[in-house]
Amino acid sequence: MTKVGERSVRSDKKRDVKITVHTELKEMIYKLAYITDTTVMHLVEDMVIYAIGSKRILGEYSPCIVRDIRIDNALYVGHKDAERVGKSPSGINYVRVKTRLTEQEFTKLSSIAYGLDVRPARAAAILVDEAVHDEYFVDRYAKRYLTKNISDEQLMELKKIIEYISRDVEYNVSWANLLSYIIREVTDPVIEIKDKVNSFIVKSWRD
Repeated sequence: MTKVGERSVRSDKKRDVKITVHTELKEMIYKLAYITDTTVMHLVEDMVIYAIGSKRILGEYSPCIVRDIRIDNALYVGHKDAERVGKSPSGINYVRVKTRLTEQEFTKLSSIAYGLDVRPARAAAILVDEAVHDEYFVDRYAKRYLTKNISDEQLMELKKIIEYISRDVEYNVSWANLLSYIIREVTDPVIEIKDKVNSFIVKSWRD
């Protein structure tokens, strides 16, 4: 905890960040938040943090960097003729979504914004869009939620179901798709996800 004047300021205090996103992107964010029982604010924070730490995502935007920046141990060189990402869009199809970041993460976000020559909120919106379209992030997020909320036995049964289904389809079934399906299909009057999963497992093997 540090002191500013006579006020004490927590070192882990978070800063508000309000991003502007398309309504379709907002729906995707809200859907993932719903199926993982996570607040939108927390989910968006996790998305920004993930994207900041993703060399793949930042690498894809390296052609758009106009000023040199260093994120963790990686240096991204700016170019005066770099492709501009543009300011935050506006209009009836765009809405604002709020999140909060620690000072450490906000500093990294501000560095990215500086490199892209945009405001931090615009940089955050770009990172969120990348994260929500990142299959690894979405799948890992769903699996992490399940791991925290169901038993080891239930998790093993779900793995068996995924393997069984994947043998009969042309694509691999993801944890995110399976979780979304369970939430949608299990209409029993149960509250906890572990009960929904149990009901789904019983029905799957019975059918």
